[in-house]
Amino acid sequence: MGACVEYEEQASLHAAGALEGEEATRFLSHLESCAACRAEVASTQELLGRVALPPQTPVEVRAQEGLGARTLSAWRREQTRRWMGRRALSSLAAVAAVVTLMLGPSALERFRAPRTTVPDTARTVDTRDDVDAETLAAFEAWAGLEPLEDDGSEYGSGSGSGSDDELPWDGEDDAMDGDFNLGEAL
Repeated sequence: MGACVEYEEQASLHAAGALEGEEATRFLSHLESCAACRAEVASTQELLGRVALPPQTPVEVRAQEGLGARTLSAWRREQTRRWMGRRALSSLAAVAAVVTLMLGPSALERFRAPRTTVPDTARTVDTRDDVDAETLAAFEAWAGLEPLEDDGSEYGSGSGSGSDDELPWDGEDDAMDGDFNLGEAL
C-alpha cells in the first residue's frame, strides 16, 4: 500500500527532511490521520538511512573548508597564464606587422625589378682552355693514367708503353742512395 496520490511527493520530501513552511504543517496534519502515508515516510526514511554517507572525518572537514578559496585561486592563476600567453602572442604579431611594413616595400621592389639574363655563350667555358698542357700531363702522370692526347710532354711519348725510364725519377738510384730516409719519402 502506498501513500495518497496527492501526498506522494510530500512524503518523500518529509522523509529526506526537505519539506518546510506551510507545506510541512499541512503534511504533518495529514500524516496524523493517514496510516498509509506514515508507512511510506517510514519506508523512505529507512531507505535513505541505508544510503546516507558516514559522518565526515576531521581531515575531510579541513579539506572542504579551503576548497572554495583554493579552486578560485587556481582558476585565477590559469586565467592569468592564458592572458599572458595571449598578450605575448599579440605582441609578437604586432612586431611582425611592423617589420613587414618596414621591409615590405623594398622586398616588393626586388620582385618588380627587371631581371637581367646572362647569355648562354658567357656561361659555357671550356675547362681544357684553362689548364695548360704541362699541368694536364703532370696530373695524368700522378694519377697513373695514359695521356689523353699526344702532347709531346716530357712524361711520355703518348705510346702508352708505361716503361719506368719515361718517369721523371729513377727509383733504383733513390733506393741505393745511403742518404735515403723513409720519413722524407712519405
